Amino acid sequence: MDPNSELFRVKQQVIFYRAEIAQYKNRINELDRMVEKEIVRNKYLQEKIRKLNSEKIAVFQEEIKRLHKKIMELEVQLEEERNMLDNSGEAVPAVESIKEEKEDFYSYFNYSVILPPEGEDTISIYGNFMVVNNGDVPLEEMVVCFKVKPVGAVSLSAKIMDPNLLNGPGRDREDIEWVWAVEDWRERIIKDGEYWFKPKKRIYDFSVLNLESTASIKEVYNNRVSITGIMLINQSITIKALNNIKISL
Repeated sequence: MDPNSELFRVKQQVIFYRAEIAQYKNRINELDRMVEKEIVRNKYLQEKIRKLNSEKIAVFQEEIKRLHKKIMELEVQLEEERNMLDNSGEAVPAVESIKEEKEDFYSYFNYSVILPPEGEDTISIYGNFMVVNNGDVPLEEMVVCFKVKPVGAVSLSAKIMDPNLLNGPGRDREDIEWVWAVEDWRERIIKDGEYWFKPKKRIYDFSVLNLESTASIKEVYNNRVSITGIMLINQSITIKALNNIKISL
């Protein structure tokens, strides 16, 4: 074998391996930049959610203050009118007590929609489904159903466990609050777009149970997507959520 030919071949291999190494280094640098970008994106979304929730809370607090002030003004007005009637010597008619109508059980969505950055097409929804027991008795038998339209348009993620996995040591896990309510829950999600689940324990009187969830929408069919919620109590009473999630683009 010609030594010069062998030396030339070795040099060519070295050049090839160096090019491969440079290519891998560039790929590693590209992946590092992608990771850094995703970290920044995650921080941005978290800050956006925190800001949106803070704004909502501030609006609710202002509304509560306004209503409290209005109630106080009406109470003062009523007291003054009664005092005027007392001083005039006229008979004061009995004031019937007004009973505030209220729902013992209700639910609602509290959510934020994050539109995708330019060049991407995934819409994100961060939210909570709140179940409120406003009555004076515990809520024993209750099942929730989320209905997604169109079927398959939304990928929903929430902390809901298969109850069969909680029969062993995980039975007493305090971090699990929701379980699937039907055996064929996967098939119902895929076929009907329905998520059937229920609380692991009873919902005590005058308490609130929360389901934190995220959802992503990659394609908007007919430019409309909706998520509705219902509560089925004691297998006979159906109560719709106070609001729905609707997205139109």
